[in-house]
Amino acid sequence: MYVRFRLIYLFLCFSLLLVFAPFTTTSIVGHAKQTKAKEGKKVYKIAGEQHLAPFSFINEKGEFTGFSVALFDYIAANEDVEFEYIPMDLYQATDALQKGEVDAIMGMKYSAEQSARFAFSESYFTMADAVIIPNESASKVKTLTDLREKTIVMQEEPVSFDLLLNVRRVDFLLALNPEDALQFLFMGRADAYLSNKWTAEYYLEKAGKQTEYKVLDHLSVPSEFAVAVNPGDTELLSLINRSLNHMEASGEYQQLYNEWFTSGTDEQLKQLKNWIVCLIVLITLTFAVLYMTYIWNKRLQREVVKRTSALAVANEKLEVQRRAISDANAFKTQIINHMYYGILTFDESFQLTSMNQSARQMLHLSDRKAVQTDDILEQPLIRRILHTYEHMWDKKMELLKDEIEIEHEGQTQFFLYRLIPLYEERGQMNGYLLTLADRSEARILEEKLATQEKMRALGQLVAGVAHEIRNPLTSMKMFIDLLPRKYEDSVFREELLKHVPEALHRMNRIVENLLDYARPKYPKKKMFAVEPFFQSLEAIIQPTLRKKGIQLHLKIESGMMLYSDPDQMKQVMLNLMLNAVDAMENRSEKVLSIEAKTDQAIGVIRVSDTGCGMEKEEISHILEPFYTTKDHGVGLGLTLCYQWVKENNGEMNIESVKGQGTTFSLELPTEVEGGER
Repeated sequence: MYVRFRLIYLFLCFSLLLVFAPFTTTSIVGHAKQTKAKEGKKVYKIAGEQHLAPFSFINEKGEFTGFSVALFDYIAANEDVEFEYIPMDLYQATDALQKGEVDAIMGMKYSAEQSARFAFSESYFTMADAVIIPNESASKVKTLTDLREKTIVMQEEPVSFDLLLNVRRVDFLLALNPEDALQFLFMGRADAYLSNKWTAEYYLEKAGKQTEYKVLDHLSVPSEFAVAVNPGDTELLSLINRSLNHMEASGEYQQLYNEWFTSGTDEQLKQLKNWIVCLIVLITLTFAVLYMTYIWNKRLQREVVKRTSALAVANEKLEVQRRAISDANAFKTQIINHMYYGILTFDESFQLTSMNQSARQMLHLSDRKAVQTDDILEQPLIRRILHTYEHMWDKKMELLKDEIEIEHEGQTQFFLYRLIPLYEERGQMNGYLLTLADRSEARILEEKLATQEKMRALGQLVAGVAHEIRNPLTSMKMFIDLLPRKYEDSVFREELLKHVPEALHRMNRIVENLLDYARPKYPKKKMFAVEPFFQSLEAIIQPTLRKKGIQLHLKIESGMMLYSDPDQMKQVMLNLMLNAVDAMENRSEKVLSIEAKTDQAIGVIRVSDTGCGMEKEEISHILEPFYTTKDHGVGLGLTLCYQWVKENNGEMNIESVKGQGTTFSLELPTEVEGGER
């Protein structure tokens, strides 16, 4: 055992030695170190971009180096010439070449525009421009068209510029060189940077931001790197092309490429590290498995002892739990029997399974007599509920609820019921739950409160109507006072016959509409026209609106019909309009707008005001009984309105903005619904 551990230890030491041992490699060409030219050699001035790493750049030692520089060092040695390298920005280099200040530019992208001015050598590198973009935006860019509405920073060069011109609504930000362009991206002055992949990765790594940005190198077309010379310099162009072909044929170009872009030594080192890591992990896992097996065997022995003793304890606890469940069932039974609501449960075939004491009292069943399913199903209340459920079954309703009116021994009772299906854990239905609530006393109280709320609103209307009636009464009194003296006057008689009947008709119309509102109402649904409905409302509310200085805007769809109780709807509309009057009491702009139209077989009525509006918290409570924001209100007006709308199979929605106004939207049926007459 000791020998085995020692062999493993020696192997690990040898592996770690291999990981951290230095590897050396030889380069076929050195960097752009300038040597003194021999006598008689021809000297060429070669311009190169000073920020285009790793192709041509000035390193930390101040030396001008890079792949392109190394390539030209090889050409110089092969052709027995000397190159004088002049680092500068691209726009400076093209200007210098045109003026004849330099003989060539290395590492220049070929384009049709540039080929009209310069002669290009054979391509010695092919690449595609990449888009450098922050990580959070990279997922949104799949093609160049996804760069719309963005600002792209780039070096001023025809190839890249022509590529982005094909993308609409792109803003350009030009930089003198790639390093400056990346600084614009780092400062947030641009959304993305367009450059070649190698240069971008070099400066991202140099800035320590390679993890913050994504390099997308699949979005553009490839372009060729070549050497640009003046069109007449065929000697230099021929020299360069000849050397490039020789390097390709001899394999020296590939060696130079591997040295700058794919380090073979690093790949071997990486593979070796991976193998060693895998071996260490495998050995660790083996020892871990052996150790865990030993620990598991020990634990298993302890667990057997523990389980044996725990089994005895579990038996004792099981007995305690059985007694607790029995007590809980008795406790639950007492709670259910003393609940205010009546509760009945049925199986899937509507056979009675349980019933509490409240349900017995509501159904007038004896406490002593055992109740059978047939006794329950014969009850008028249960019979009506099940009859309704049978007709609604085809609608696949998960919840059936409604209020039912029942006559018992000459008294009217109101019951609110809910019938819901019950499901097992696996989702299979196994019965029904029926809850009953006796609302007879609540109904009586609601009717009393509704009458009180109506009387309050009626008092507010009467104040306006009294003012409106006083005017025609004054004119009639004036005619009556003048009648004895001017009876013979024909002009007076004509005026009398003209104004007095009109005043009487006007007062009669107001009083009749007011009486319609005041008398008791019961739901009696029928089809009625909306235009005359709002004309009668206008006659009632107009005196109050004029007194308060409120403008009324009516916009009623011609020929619109509704199927509801017109009397209840009149009460709802008057309550909403009076609420709007109160809301605009202290407002400078007082406009009450009512719009009625048909939308997909639904009648929509919108009542809008320019009042004080409500907060979201107020809107969530505004329909609750006895909730009010008025000093003189009882908080039932909107509650009753909502109840009447629901009784007519409608919906009421509220939209309000504090300080801007409120809109109540009513949705009512426009035709007789199925099952109604």
